Amino acid sequence: MEESLKYQPEYNLLKDAYLGSREVLQKKLLFLSNMAQEEKWDYKGTSDKQILYNYLCYTYDRVKAENKIEILDDKSVMCFNTGLLTEHGADIYAYFVKNTSPNKKEGQEWFLYGFKQRSDSELRVFKHYPDIADYFTTPADFIYDKSMELTIDYDHIIDDNYERFFTIGLTDRYMINALLENAVKKIVEKVKRNYKLAIPQYYTDKSTKQAKIQLLLPLFLQSKAVADLALVVDKGEYNYVGKTILTIEWAYVNSRRIVKPDVEWLKI
Repeated sequence: MEESLKYQPEYNLLKDAYLGSREVLQKKLLFLSNMAQEEKWDYKGTSDKQILYNYLCYTYDRVKAENKIEILDDKSVMCFNTGLLTEHGADIYAYFVKNTSPNKKEGQEWFLYGFKQRSDSELRVFKHYPDIADYFTTPADFIYDKSMELTIDYDHIIDDNYERFFTIGLTDRYMINALLENAVKKIVEKVKRNYKLAIPQYYTDKSTKQAKIQLLLPLFLQSKAVADLALVVDKGEYNYVGKTILTIEWAYVNSRRIVKPDVEWLKI
């Protein structure tokens, strides 16, 4: 499986609900981005709210697994907590009605009507307001343990991710290996002194369905000021293992699943 595909949502939201035509969905996403506290929801040079779309799909995957979706007894409406807040700190919910289209796809029992605050009349029909997704399983996993060594299979990472190095202007494998080893050595020393440099992401193995927290470490390959890539680190029983690398944009998307990244290196 291509590495980037491992880090995509399960897209249960698309299986369970019709979100509208592409044009209509874009309007809904724009509405949500304006409704929520301001943050970056677009990739550079785009305005389609793709980051927000992925975030919603990730969130739905998690709240479904946690049974945090509210459905009326008569199964006429459904909602879940997006985890986003308005400028005044009010929860924002995704609100669905029954999909009555005769042409609906199998399994798509719901239609995304829009996004609501708790004070909106449509939500008053629910006895309970659904809670936000919870990713905090073991708190210690969210902080880099400086007592553990980091092991990396450099050949494996370079071979499997050569195109990502090529994209940032690196083509010679010997040079890539040298730069990568140096970048890993330096970031390990930095993160030992500043644990906040390591950003958590929530990863679900699509083959085993097991979920866990991984850490993302910035790799400064060509400049000490701008990170080129992010190293994905798995925590084992006795050490950390560098699994793969991600682009900065994809690292941002994955980390945003849990919380808005607040470190300088993870800016897009």
